[in-house]
Amino acid sequence: MTSVTVRIAGANGDGIESSGALLMKVAAKSGLHVFGYRGYQSIIRGGHVWYQVRIGDAALNTHGDTADVLIALNQDAIANQKSRLSNNAIVIYDPTKVKPDGLQNNKLIAIPLLDTAIKISGDPIMRNVIAIGAVLKLLGIDISVFDKVIEGMFSRKGGSVVADNIKAASMGYSFGGLSTAYSLKSDGISRYVLDGNTALALGSYSGDCKFYAAYPMTPASGILHWFAAHENKGVLYKQTEDEIAAVNMTIGAASAGVRAMCGTSGGGFSLMVEGLGLAGMLEVPIVIVESQRTGPSTGLPTKTEQADLLFVMHASQGEFPRIVVAPRSVEESFYIAKEAFNLAERYQCPVLILMDLLLSEHAESVNNFNLDFAGIDRGKISETPAEGRFKRYLLTDDGISPRSIPGTAGREFIAGSDEHDEYGDLLSDAFAGLDSSLEMRRKMHSKRMRKIETMLKSEPLFVPQIEHDDAKHFLVTFGSSTGAVREAAEILKQKGLDFGLISFNYLMPLDSERTKALLSGKSLIDVECNYTAQLVHVIKATTGIDIERRILRYDGEAITSSEIAEKALFMLNSHKA
Repeated sequence: MTSVTVRIAGANGDGIESSGALLMKVAAKSGLHVFGYRGYQSIIRGGHVWYQVRIGDAALNTHGDTADVLIALNQDAIANQKSRLSNNAIVIYDPTKVKPDGLQNNKLIAIPLLDTAIKISGDPIMRNVIAIGAVLKLLGIDISVFDKVIEGMFSRKGGSVVADNIKAASMGYSFGGLSTAYSLKSDGISRYVLDGNTALALGSYSGDCKFYAAYPMTPASGILHWFAAHENKGVLYKQTEDEIAAVNMTIGAASAGVRAMCGTSGGGFSLMVEGLGLAGMLEVPIVIVESQRTGPSTGLPTKTEQADLLFVMHASQGEFPRIVVAPRSVEESFYIAKEAFNLAERYQCPVLILMDLLLSEHAESVNNFNLDFAGIDRGKISETPAEGRFKRYLLTDDGISPRSIPGTAGREFIAGSDEHDEYGDLLSDAFAGLDSSLEMRRKMHSKRMRKIETMLKSEPLFVPQIEHDDAKHFLVTFGSSTGAVREAAEILKQKGLDFGLISFNYLMPLDSERTKALLSGKSLIDVECNYTAQLVHVIKATTGIDIERRILRYDGEAITSSEIAEKALFMLNSHKA
């Protein structure tokens, strides 16, 4: 597999993100694979930002460690990015605005980007398009693909806008002295480019989600943006005044019979916690998306982390069943979101989807999704009128009671936040001392908790996935770090070391027996983006196995494959010593 990593760097507000997105779309439409990620600040304009696009002739797991091509749009781009360049990297810069200080070992391409942009359209932003055209030449991508992409993107803005963009890219593509520097083989398949939030929203829509509520909070806001842009597609979305309202509206919508979801980040989820407990007591099937960022408090709102795992698994007072899942890729975000609604309704409990900024906001090329994956399973719904009052919370062996849609004749019931009996009648403090009330509390609580046993018996999901199961050593991880860990295992194998991968995506409940059998007796190294190795705590609590060797990153940047491979190699050599 051959790949080239391109980094575009400059100031916030200078079109860095749109330039990266444009490059990805052209490469994906050209039959190549892409993976893009951005570094930005929580300010409207100014400050140093970058967008990194990795382009390859096979599927990619990460955005790459170092840049092979740098588009430096200002002097800060040189100062901040020169340490991130690979050996013999190519640097494209404007000699009228940028001095290539300290880049003597790089191939420098000086193009008067700003002056050329002004001549073409009078718009300085067109310098980015000129630079993209030059990159397409370096990568050997046909410029005609760019023309088609631009026509599709900007035709609504008029012919002159399309013509200016095509002319600008052509100027960069044909700039004197440029030639193809990298050989990437296209497979001829035109691909879509999606970020994790968009894939999750699409999966939810495919899973018949009819209601979405959220207060905007990075990095989950993209889900709200998608639903807002598709409000005429049969889904009601609500931008609420806060996260408390969002989760309570979601509970209301799910109680009314529709599939409902809300989304937020860690700070907003903190406000949703009491609502989460309400959903647990009412046995309402809701889906909550929690996209992690660096914390606590506001932390670094535009950086990534995996430090909310234990919080999400144990949030809210008391005990009640919940399902916690952590997608490992953009593609899996689609399928897990769709399946989440089936699980929520099948077991009548909250399902929490644990994303993070890396997964929510990075984009990659994907093939067509299988829309027939996981049909709609609404779970146990009472089809016949009850004899007498309807027992919404009927005591059952599997812990799952037939539910009804409010307003259905003969199946009315009471739903309150207090503990209750089979009818929903509340076991208030006035009766809590009675033996019959105490016994009902024990029975009702046991009924709800039996759902966990039912899940583990019925679902093959709640066990980690293993790759190269005959390997000598294994890297262990969960969620979005899986891509970098998978690539690190390949790097280590190229160095002659026998490494496999064990990754978790369904984290709660966890099948203790099968997980213990999978992990026992293996040489394990844990990899995750938090300080306390939260996955290790989950594994130890579930199986008794403690993973002592750990590779942890918690500075807000995504962990890289080369970093993992280097540290894993050091750990093995130290162990031998």
